[in-house]
Amino acid sequence: MDTGSFELFSRQMPFLGEENQVKLSKAKVVVVGAGGLGSHVSDMLVRAGVGVVRIIDRDLVEMSNIPRTAVFRREDIGKAKAFVLAEKLAGINPEGRLVYASAVLNDYNAEKFLAGFDVVVDCTDNIESRYAVNKFCVKNKIPWVYGAVIRDEGFSAAFAAGGRPCLSCLYEGKPKKTEKASEAGILGPAVATIASWQAMETIKILTGMAEPDYGKLFRMKLAKPHFELLAIKPWEDCDVCGKDVLEYRRRPS
Repeated sequence: MDTGSFELFSRQMPFLGEENQVKLSKAKVVVVGAGGLGSHVSDMLVRAGVGVVRIIDRDLVEMSNIPRTAVFRREDIGKAKAFVLAEKLAGINPEGRLVYASAVLNDYNAEKFLAGFDVVVDCTDNIESRYAVNKFCVKNKIPWVYGAVIRDEGFSAAFAAGGRPCLSCLYEGKPKKTEKASEAGILGPAVATIASWQAMETIKILTGMAEPDYGKLFRMKLAKPHFELLAIKPWEDCDVCGKDVLEYRRRPS
């Protein structure tokens, strides 16, 4: 690390340690989604010193995005979210690298966008993209961090590389119906709280500074404060991480 980097991260290194700071500088993270959660998570990871951050989102900035995002302004309306976010974060850490893709992550392009990265952070509100992340990361043994927010409520979970349980275990398949923020509402402080949890779990995974809360669901409400951490029970019939599926994948070809 050069002198500039020591100065840039001088307030976190007394706690994090120089060795862990170097680990972050060599790490590569994908953030899927550049809206409320994704903008905050990307911002925190870049400012923490993560070496490569890839941002994936196909949407354009809208007026309604501004209250719950970290960096978007009125002048960004109509521009690609991933581009705007990458452009605005690019100058923060001169030794880091930001790459972006205006695309929808799915089962068909997951390898193209996720392969070779150390951690994937799910910040999307697209169910298909979220489950594509789950399937790819379990199969390819990449740890990942899930996050979702509605109203003043938030949820997050870290999943170990190729282990059990996975997101499909949490919902025993895909949720039949999910609420939309446009109908139920969503508050910025709840978004920032879950994004902070996701960023911290990612830093723990990358550095080993503390044990990640793998296989546990963090659930919170802010208006009438309530926080809990619940163990996710592996689902025996899971078609992503079930015992039969994992044993089949381990068989020599």
